[in-house]
Amino acid sequence: MPFEDAFALVVLVLTAIILSIVALAKLAGLKAGIDELRRRIVNLEDRRETPDAQPATKASVPPPLPAFVTAAPISGPTTATRSAVSQRAPPTPFNWESILGVKLFAWIGGLALFLGVVFFVKYAFENNWITPAMRIVAGALIGIALLIVSLLPAVRRYRVPAQSVCATGILILYADIYAAHSFYGLIPLTVATALMWIATGGALLLANHLEAQSVAWLASIGGFLTPALVWRGGDHPVALFGYIAILNFGIAGLALLRRWNYLILLAAIGSVITESAWSPGNAGTARNVFLTIEAQFLAIYILGHRIKRDNGWSIGATAITGFAVFMFCSGLSWDFIFPILLLANCGLIALAVVDRSETKTSKALGAIIGAALILTWAIELSCYNRAFTFHGLNTPGGVIGSTNLLVAWYATLFLLFAAVPYFCGTKRTWAWMIAAVAGPLQFWFVYQFERERLHPGLLWLVPIAFALPAAAGVLYLVKKEQVDLASGDSRLATQGAAVLTFISLVFPVQFHREWITLGWAIEGLALILLFRWIPNRRLRAVSLIVLCAAFVRLAINPAVLSYHPHTGTPIWNWYLCAYGVSAICFFLSALWFGEPCEKTYERSARPLFYSLAGVVLFLLMNIQIADYFSIGPTLTFSFEGNFARDMTYTIAWSLFAFALLILGIARNVRAIRLVAIALLCIAFAKLFLHDLNSLSQLYRIGAFMAVAVIAIVASFLYQRFLSPAVKNT
Repeated sequence: MPFEDAFALVVLVLTAIILSIVALAKLAGLKAGIDELRRRIVNLEDRRETPDAQPATKASVPPPLPAFVTAAPISGPTTATRSAVSQRAPPTPFNWESILGVKLFAWIGGLALFLGVVFFVKYAFENNWITPAMRIVAGALIGIALLIVSLLPAVRRYRVPAQSVCATGILILYADIYAAHSFYGLIPLTVATALMWIATGGALLLANHLEAQSVAWLASIGGFLTPALVWRGGDHPVALFGYIAILNFGIAGLALLRRWNYLILLAAIGSVITESAWSPGNAGTARNVFLTIEAQFLAIYILGHRIKRDNGWSIGATAITGFAVFMFCSGLSWDFIFPILLLANCGLIALAVVDRSETKTSKALGAIIGAALILTWAIELSCYNRAFTFHGLNTPGGVIGSTNLLVAWYATLFLLFAAVPYFCGTKRTWAWMIAAVAGPLQFWFVYQFERERLHPGLLWLVPIAFALPAAAGVLYLVKKEQVDLASGDSRLATQGAAVLTFISLVFPVQFHREWITLGWAIEGLALILLFRWIPNRRLRAVSLIVLCAAFVRLAINPAVLSYHPHTGTPIWNWYLCAYGVSAICFFLSALWFGEPCEKTYERSARPLFYSLAGVVLFLLMNIQIADYFSIGPTLTFSFEGNFARDMTYTIAWSLFAFALLILGIARNVRAIRLVAIALLCIAFAKLFLHDLNSLSQLYRIGAFMAVAVIAIVASFLYQRFLSPAVKNT
């Protein structure tokens, strides 16, 4: 399509839109006039029917009027009703005139004006009417003229069209400066940058003067696009990020002044994009840039907090720039990462320090600091894997050269998060939760280094050292804050649980990994006991998770059986300690679970713990039998080739089922009795279907006698104790 035909089509479309808008405006005006006339008529009727107040006289009182005269009329609007109607404001329908006739028309006009200038310039270029220098000067004059027009008092009375004209002028100036430098080479980089800065600053001033958020958006986007448009390479970081810092302060000042606080978040996003796109040659320079930008937005947040401005957007902006520092850290070396992590976390924690007295932003601050803790741990783990796993290096000191310094950094980060409640407010529960979680996350790294240096008999000092801050937190809450243990305060519960976690870690740390399960079982029981002093129901929920994890490790993890080689010592071995102590912990947890039991998991916890204890004891019995009959260093399970072992399994299962039956009868628990019956049936099936083919005559007689006695006694117990109660169950 030729350019002239396209231009004519655009003109026709715009003309149709304009005529439609004018028609709608006329109709809306006629409707408003009719409503106004109706309101005036009602007011005139009210004035005519309301009598003038007569002065009181001492004349004789006339006789009362008849009832039919004083009675209220049957129909027709009363004076009070008409007065209420006249005083009630007429309903305001959706103002299509304001949307279509003002805002849409203004922005269509601004876009059409900009496109008209572009098409004119394009046409002039194609026909060589003006030189490149004249084109740039003409564009600058048009842009400046539009800005001047938008500032005229007669134009400013029409707010939206004035803003549209102003935004069009700014856009033309940006395009003109970019074309002068990039297309024609008429101005050098320094001049183009300075002009872009001036255009951005002027746009921010005009946005404030005209109260135009659209102009502020345009200035912000144009300001951050300036380096990408006119700069090449990653040189001059001081000039580049000095400009970004000035731009951020300008946008923040406008946002705080006009309460357009979302612009601060926009500035943070632009800053992070600029940092990410910038490719420095020096990691130290990049570190300074990332930390400086985070500190700048922290300062903006503090300023907004001081002048009582809404600081939610500032919190988000500081968090974004802080998390950008973590992303920058992900690819750095060991000796460079820890100072950056420390400073970045300090900046994010400072958000909550400034906002200690606020409650509406407390959860958001907790989420930010919690995310910072997780990101810190993830970056540390990534660097640890790169240093020790991918490179095949086994000795931490061989990589770093100074293990003491590295452990000191880990301890510093741990203490920083452990001190979050004292910095951010001791009334905030999430602060104590972060302090409790920080310990286990940092402990693993410290333990990996210290186990290579400390004497094996002193490794228990590491978890005890990590338990000290949590113990100090408990003492602070009880002594300083006067928190009652019986109140079940969540802050006390988190710190107490942290102390128990590190105490339970003494076992696996001192006796290596085979004691992890035992440590978990003891910790679960300890949490149940802690609930009796600090009745916080979350303690029991955590204990349920920990004890179930211990059971899964004992029952499903086959590696547990290979932690210790077969020594030939029957009964009194490691299996009795691990499985026996864990079963005792399950049993005591069920016994001491306590009340209340209102929730579903609380009602199910006690039967579950009893069941776990029974299963673990059954596994222990079978493991001990297999260990007794195993040959060689490996524990093996087999039901073939050994008559004594097969008979032992059958009799042991029968005795275990008999013990369960006695327990079910004594406690009157039907589920335990059913399990006992099922296990007895399995033992009988094994005897008749498997053992008869493999046992010798003597072993066969012994197995039959033992099983027969157990079956007869079980039948007697059922008949003696349960037959009267069967009808009631």
